[in-house]
Amino acid sequence: MDDIQAWTMLYKLQGQMPGASPDRLASSISQALQGRTLASPAAQRAVVEVTWRAGYENGSVAGHAKTVELFQNEAFNAMARLTAAKQRTGVDDPEATSMLWAVVEAATVVGRFGPHDLPGSPRSRAYSAAQDVHPDLSPIAGAAVAGWIHGQHQGSYDAPYSASRAIYARCERLVERAQIDGRPAALWFGDITAGAVAAATAAPAMQPSTGPPSVAAGFRPLSVSAAGRPSLTQPAPPATAAAAIRRTR
Repeated sequence: MDDIQAWTMLYKLQGQMPGASPDRLASSISQALQGRTLASPAAQRAVVEVTWRAGYENGSVAGHAKTVELFQNEAFNAMARLTAAKQRTGVDDPEATSMLWAVVEAATVVGRFGPHDLPGSPRSRAYSAAQDVHPDLSPIAGAAVAGWIHGQHQGSYDAPYSASRAIYARCERLVERAQIDGRPAALWFGDITAGAVAAATAAPAMQPSTGPPSVAAGFRPLSVSAAGRPSLTQPAPPATAAAAIRRTR
C-alpha cells in the first residue's frame, strides 16, 4: 500500500475516525506496511500501532484542554461563591481566594505547555478490535479504525489525571492550607479531577483499553487522605474513578 492508497483509505474512513488527518497518517501507515502482506496479522498490528499513537495524542490533547478549562471555570465559580458569602457575612477568606487564583494561573500555564502523556504501546483490546469489531472493513482499514479509536479513548482518559496532577503541583502549599465551601480545598480539588474523568468516560463507547499503565501513570489521580492532603494512587477504571480519587488511607 503506497501513500496515495493509504490516504484514499483514510479519507473514506473519516466518519469512523473522528479527528484523524489522512495527510498526517497516510505516509506512516504506508511505511509500516512495507514488506508485509496486507491480510496478515503482522500488517494489522503495525497499522494499529501507528494509529494508536496518533489517536492517543489526539485524545490526550483534547482531554488536557477540557481539564484545564474545567479547573479554571470551577475556580471562578468558587470565587463567586466567596464574594457572595462576604457580602452576606462581611467575612473575607484571603487564603481561599489566593488558592483559587493560584489554580487559575497554574491551569493557564499547564494548558499552555500541553499534555504530559506519551502513548506507550497499544492495549490488547485495540489489537482484538482490529480483528473482531470491524468485519465490514478490510483488515487494514479495520486496524486503522481500531487503533485510532482505542488510542483516542485512552488518551482522553489519561489526560485528566496528568493535567490535574500538574496543576496541583504548582499550587500544592496553598491547597493544603485553604478551605473551599467549608471543606479542605484538597477535597474540592479531588472532586474536580473526578468530574474531568467522568466527562472523559461519558462519551459513547468511551471505555479505555485494559493493559499495563501508560506513561501518564506518572501523574496519577488524586486521592484524599484522612488529613485532607492529596496523595498518589494508581488510575482506576472509569466506573470507579471518583471513588479512587476520594479513597482514604
